[in-house]
Amino acid sequence: MSGKITYVHDEDGNSYIYDPYANWEIYIMDVNGSNQINLTDSQFSDWHPVWSPDGTRIAFHSSRDGNYEVYVMNADGSGVERLTDNPDDDVVPSWSPDGTQIAFCSVREGNADIYVMDTDGSNLVNLTNHSAWDLHPSWSPDGGKIAFVSDRTGYNEVYAMDADGSNQEALTEFALLADYPRWAPDGGKIVFHVKSYNSDDTYRYDVYTMDADGSDKVNLTNSSNMDWLPYWSPDGDQIAFSSNRDGNFEIYLMDADGSNPVRLTEDAAADFVPSWSP
Repeated sequence: MSGKITYVHDEDGNSYIYDPYANWEIYIMDVNGSNQINLTDSQFSDWHPVWSPDGTRIAFHSSRDGNYEVYVMNADGSGVERLTDNPDDDVVPSWSPDGTQIAFCSVREGNADIYVMDTDGSNLVNLTNHSAWDLHPSWSPDGGKIAFVSDRTGYNEVYAMDADGSNQEALTEFALLADYPRWAPDGGKIVFHVKSYNSDDTYRYDVYTMDADGSDKVNLTNSSNMDWLPYWSPDGDQIAFSSNRDGNFEIYLMDADGSNPVRLTEDAAADFVPSWSP
């Protein structure tokens, strides 16, 4: 294993669930969990770090200027630059594979849509332009498609569209909550998580994979815990995710078939949203 993993850590010490108003910081660590370093070190909420394709920069969203906007920084946390400037929230960035564009979600037109912009914040285009809420974009490795989540059927489902916003189609039909899709490095599969309920009516999340056309859905974690926010390793052999299986949310790795889970972080506060460097 090589590279680095970024993730978010709750500096306020909360251990269990996501609080959007907490002091979230972006951390980086080696893929074995060592050398954990705070990259943002601010008093605001810094969330959803994702690596540029060349591994030199990290995009994220932050509340540091009053509401959530999309930012980029160098891989060591320096050179923070704000890309969006809007009174409504701009969140969850995703780099195009060629590194020239960033897709993200914004509520600037009254509901959540998927937008794309150049990496300097220019040439903004609304791709989904739908009355439903469209969230969590993820580019395919060849740049031809973007996976995203929409509640246009009444439930969150995973969709895919061409990179210009055309040919939007649903890939899942769970009728509850399918969310956070991420393409495998070879483009053949998509990993995502699904919400369901245990026999005692407590809810859970499980990590699934499916083929890029929505077929062959497989539950990888299949537990009573909250296993969610998955992200592929650069070689596609492993998946990082967040789980509360040991009491509070930590970052884990597992093989791409769900076997051999390994815990990477171990502290009293929650750790979420892993992202693997290229």
